[in-house]
Amino acid sequence: MRSFQLLYLVIFLGFFLLVIFGAGKNIIAITSKRSKKTISNSFILFHILMLVVFVFLYIYPNQPRGATNYSVYLIYNLLLFALLVFNLPNACSYLLHVIFTRKKPPVIPYAGFIISIGIAASMIFGIVVGSRQTRTVHHELSFNNLPVQFDGYKIFVFTDAHLGGMLYGERLLKKAEKVVNNATPDLILFIGDLVNNFAYEADGFEANFQQITSQGESFSILGNHDYGDYSDWESDDKKQANFDAILEANRKLGFSLLRNEHVVLKKGGDSIYLVGVENWGHPPFPQYADLDSAMTGISPEAFTILLSHDPAHWESRIENKKAIELTFSGHTHGMQWGIKIAGIPFSLAYMSRKYWGGLYRNSNSVLYVNTGFGTVGVPWRLDMPAEYSVFTLKRSEVN
Repeated sequence: MRSFQLLYLVIFLGFFLLVIFGAGKNIIAITSKRSKKTISNSFILFHILMLVVFVFLYIYPNQPRGATNYSVYLIYNLLLFALLVFNLPNACSYLLHVIFTRKKPPVIPYAGFIISIGIAASMIFGIVVGSRQTRTVHHELSFNNLPVQFDGYKIFVFTDAHLGGMLYGERLLKKAEKVVNNATPDLILFIGDLVNNFAYEADGFEANFQQITSQGESFSILGNHDYGDYSDWESDDKKQANFDAILEANRKLGFSLLRNEHVVLKKGGDSIYLVGVENWGHPPFPQYADLDSAMTGISPEAFTILLSHDPAHWESRIENKKAIELTFSGHTHGMQWGIKIAGIPFSLAYMSRKYWGGLYRNSNSVLYVNTGFGTVGVPWRLDMPAEYSVFTLKRSEVN
C-alpha cells in the first residue's frame, strides 16, 4: 500500500469532513423530530470512530507503507469506501436542497438518500458477488508471418492476482484451472502482480498454481507490485530478501520468470520468440524494462510475442515502433468497475489511459489488456469480472 503524503491527507480529510457534514444534514432533513437526536448522535459518533481509526492506521502511529497485515487495512478500506459512496450523494442532495427547495418538502434529500442506498447496495454486491464472478474470453488472432507449425497454437493468459488481497483466491484459481483443462493451451502466461507487496502472500497457493502451470509451458513477468516498492523497509537487505523470495515464489508456482530476456518456443521445425520485460509505466510507476536488451538477437522478421505488465509501455515505446506482433498486458483491472453502453464496454479507467482492457490493433501489431482476476485497494468488482483469456493463433495465407 502507498502512504499518503501530508498534502493529500489534508485534502482528503477536508473533503471527507465536508461530505460527512452534508450527508448528516441530509439525513436529519428526512428524519422525524422524535428520532433526530438519536440518529444525529449515532451518525456523529460513528464517523468520529472512523476518523480516529483513519488517523491510527494512516497517520500515527501506523502508516500503510509499514503495514504487513493487509486484512486490517482491507476491512477498514471497505468501510471507508462504503461510507464515502453512501455519504456523497446525500451531501450533494442537501446542497441542492439548500439552493432550490429549502422551504419546501425535502424531496431532494429523500431522492439523495435513496440513491445513496442504491449505490451502497451495488458496492456490497460488488464485494460479495462481483469479486468472485469470472469470465473467459476467447480470441482467434490471424497473422501473415505466423510459422506454419504454430497455426492453431493456443495461449492462456491471466494476470494481477494480488494474492494478499484476494477474498476468494482458491475459488478463482480453481476456475482458472478448469478453463485451462478445457482449453488445453500450448502456452500459459502470467502478466505480473503476483502479490501486493510481500513474498509471503504467495504461501499456500503452490498447489493451486501448479495445477495450472503443469498443463503447458508456463512463463511469468513482474508487475509494479512485485518489487516491494510500496513498503518502508528497515534496510535494503530486507527489501532485497523479499524481492528474491518473490522471484522464487514465481518458480515454486511453476513459472519460468522472464526479466528483460527472451526464449525461443519451438513446434515442429518452426519457432517463435517470447519476450518478457520488467515493469514500465508512467511515473510514479517504476520503469525497469529494458526492451532493447530483451530483444537482442531476435530478427525483425521473426514472429514475436511480448509480455509487458503495464499497457502504457506499448503505447509509449512499442506501438508503431517495434517489430512485435502481439503484446499481452494487465495492470489496469478495468478499475474493477464497468458498464456496457449500447453493448460497448466502458470503464472509468478510460479517463486515465487509452488502453485499459480488451483488444487493440494498429497496422503493425496487436495489444491485449487483460483486466486481471485479483483486486487491489478495495476487493470489489462491478460488471468487471475476473478475466481469463484464451487465444488461438492462426496463420493467414497471403495470395
